[in-house]
Amino acid sequence: MRTVAFLLLISLAFLGGQTGCTHLDEPPKSKVPIKELPLAEYHDTTILDMYEGSHLSWILKTMHLVKWPRTDLVRARPVDLNVYDSLGKILVRVTSDSGTVDEAVSFLVASGHVHGHSEKGVDIVTDSLRWNKAINQISTEAHVRVVSEDGDILTGRGFLSDAKLDNWQILSDVHGVFRKVQERFQKADQDTSHVKPDTSHAKPDISQPKPTTVNRQPERPAVKPPPNPDLPRLPPGFPTTAAEAAEHSGAPSAVPPKALPARSKP
Repeated sequence: MRTVAFLLLISLAFLGGQTGCTHLDEPPKSKVPIKELPLAEYHDTTILDMYEGSHLSWILKTMHLVKWPRTDLVRARPVDLNVYDSLGKILVRVTSDSGTVDEAVSFLVASGHVHGHSEKGVDIVTDSLRWNKAINQISTEAHVRVVSEDGDILTGRGFLSDAKLDNWQILSDVHGVFRKVQERFQKADQDTSHVKPDTSHAKPDISQPKPTTVNRQPERPAVKPPPNPDLPRLPPGFPTTAAEAAEHSGAPSAVPPKALPARSKP
């Protein structure tokens, strides 16, 4: 027993020299990384309201909402977003598998089976959609399928629109199927036939000659020239015409005398 005890003591001393002293008050360090916990997390129906001033801007409904440390992003899954106008009427509804929004609510990104529908009847289907509040714009670089309010179906890659989906465009690789084209052309022709042409800004017709305006001076009455004082004045009764001169001199007058009426014979 003593020999065994001695050998055990030597063994413990040898192991102690190899391993060193261990403090019993320090817990052993774990090599497994500590799992980071979220700052806030909700696993039930959660509704977020966003106001601009006094009117409701949008409502986000989700089943899982989480906010992680060292980031300003809040993640939601799934996304059911309604955007309202100033009168409280729904303008656009967007649904997707998940979404991300920052704390300042300056942008929102919807991802996975994104479907948007506007109040005017425009539908968009894509894989991702981004909303920028600063410029009030919706955009994506992914493939899109858009159905217009007239029923036209357009597909392509890249999409740009205002937040109401009123003015939108597909950026590239556009293909489309248009509905009721002939009826729409006929309606457009009927609408234009009832519109009177605006001639307020029409150019003048230069093919017709313009009327010429002549400024005529008013006719002045003939004025006899004053008598020349250098010429001798005629005495009173002096003939001034050829007939008066012939009568005065007894010569035959160049003016034929008036015919006398013929006398009847007895």
